Amino acid sequence: MMRHIHYLDKKSVAYLSEALTNHYLSKPAYTEIVIICVGTNRYTWDSLGPMVGSRLSERFEGHRHVHLYGTLEKPVHALNLQKTIAHIAKTHNQAYTIAVDAALGQFYKIGTLQLVEEPLQPGVSLNKELPPIGHIHLKGIINNHSLLNHKVMEHTSLTFIDEMSAVISRLLVKSCQDIIPQLIPAPQLGNEAPNHLSSAT
Repeated sequence: MMRHIHYLDKKSVAYLSEALTNHYLSKPAYTEIVIICVGTNRYTWDSLGPMVGSRLSERFEGHRHVHLYGTLEKPVHALNLQKTIAHIAKTHNQAYTIAVDAALGQFYKIGTLQLVEEPLQPGVSLNKELPPIGHIHLKGIINNHSLLNHKVMEHTSLTFIDEMSAVISRLLVKSCQDIIPQLIPAPQLGNEAPNHLSSAT
């Protein structure tokens, strides 16, 4: 299932954060949350994921329940994605994983946020074959999909990307705050119902 809404819509944070939380609650069998933000800091058009990651790192650095991969300082991109996925699988094998990436779409969809209840296929807009990641993913439509992709993407506004990353960050913070109390304590996984924690931090 996919839900979509323009990032400037005042209901975007509430609408998508609720949908994301409900997706988790449909099968609450995880001990922690992993957010993987895909992209690079070398190109404006592909910096949405790392911008989101850097914003979230300010909120969740050192958090015991939320683990973040992909920031402007340490991006997750085509060259290290496979290694990052392997590390996550080994280190966070009971994590609910949320992927974030930029995407191209039809002209009238530019600015739309899409929450898709399936793994992210990174690089699909550019015909790249990269491994899928996540139980669910968020995409921001940053520009038009055309035969002149690179020419089009060079004209993507940094301000636009920054504004969109702020909205995505807010909705992910809200979702994490709602999901964290439902996480299953790692030592008790499979033995008890989800435990309600007293704090979201």
